[in-house]
Amino acid sequence: MYLDLFDELRLNKRLVKVAGFEVAAYWAELQSVLKQVVKKQTMDERGFFLLDREYIERETTLTVSKQLKCEEKLIDLGALLRDAENPNRIAIGVNAMVAVITGEDTTKLKKGGKTSADEKAAKIAGMKATMKKALVETDPEVRAAYERWIDGMIDAANCRFTKAVVQVFEKTVTEYTTNKAIRLQIIQIATTNSYKDATWAINKLGGGFKPAGTFIGVQQKQNVGIDPNSSF
Repeated sequence: MYLDLFDELRLNKRLVKVAGFEVAAYWAELQSVLKQVVKKQTMDERGFFLLDREYIERETTLTVSKQLKCEEKLIDLGALLRDAENPNRIAIGVNAMVAVITGEDTTKLKKGGKTSADEKAAKIAGMKATMKKALVETDPEVRAAYERWIDGMIDAANCRFTKAVVQVFEKTVTEYTTNKAIRLQIIQIATTNSYKDATWAINKLGGGFKPAGTFIGVQQKQNVGIDPNSSF
């Protein structure tokens, strides 16, 4: 046990040389927090967890502003990611820190840390969250379908995806029909085929588009079993 402790101290000493004493102290406290996060399973699917900065300050005397400064250095090293939506949610890049504390060259880490695969994933997740905020749908099931469409479009990355695209797509579906089942079908078709334009999904459904929300066409009736003369 004493040898393990000695080795841990030696590694922290290397981090002090690379990033400074406060960063080393902050990193050591983050490891303690991380153990509890893993134990309590409070980490999300992207590896982010919520940080109690007041607790960190009590344990280390590092103020919130100093914590954020420490994190900037850790981000430069590729050892930490900060959630774009909530700066108090972070993820730890253990592999990058291993390279630092074992004495490996950190030049590449400092230059390339911000373009790591983990950070790219965080940026994508942030973009998804931003796009979902553009939705106005209140029905939980329909909204979830829209969110799956957003996830799929961003993951496919086959078009320029913006809030405007989301808003126009949702408006098109809403103007076409207020029938929940049909809306879900349209969104599912768009998700499956990576359609950014809802009218493409409506045409594939077989209805054609009429803003008043009226379904027209015999083929649409055959496909979804709805009276072509009815309005929803």
